[in-house]
Amino acid sequence: MEVNIRRAVDGDKQIYINFAVKLSEYNRANHNSECKYDKYEFILNSIQKKAQETFTNRNEQISIFIAELEGKPVGYALGRIFEEESMADNGTGRMGLFDELFVDGEARGFGVGQQLLNKTISWMKEKGINRIKLHAYSWNNQAKRLYEKNGFREYAVSYEIFM
Repeated sequence: MEVNIRRAVDGDKQIYINFAVKLSEYNRANHNSECKYDKYEFILNSIQKKAQETFTNRNEQISIFIAELEGKPVGYALGRIFEEESMADNGTGRMGLFDELFVDGEARGFGVGQQLLNKTISWMKEKGINRIKLHAYSWNNQAKRLYEKNGFREYAVSYEIFM
């Protein structure tokens, strides 16, 4: 199957918003039940609004890539370039953030996620970035394997407690 990774264009706005919602739904389905105490409809509304803002405000520091399998959109990646705070004790300066990655279930196993990651990393390298951060949920072993296979290493761990 032919996979094509391309930079999002103006006509992709609704595709991107729909994928941002699908990413949230995927995450929500895998979170512990303790995390599901809020009104999810409100969260989805906020995600759609934020996705619309991100898409509208994309620039040289924000890139959205759309993955197509046999011409059909099946996933996306969102990369950002940012300036790390001057008081960050683990390194400062311009960095990349591999912010979001989602591939539809039926398109998994064809290397789409790998190609989205490759394209985003290439874009960041072209922008002079030599350090990329990302975040993955502890339960998302498939994503963690992808990232570790590509040289990413764990450097921070988050904890929480419900009381």
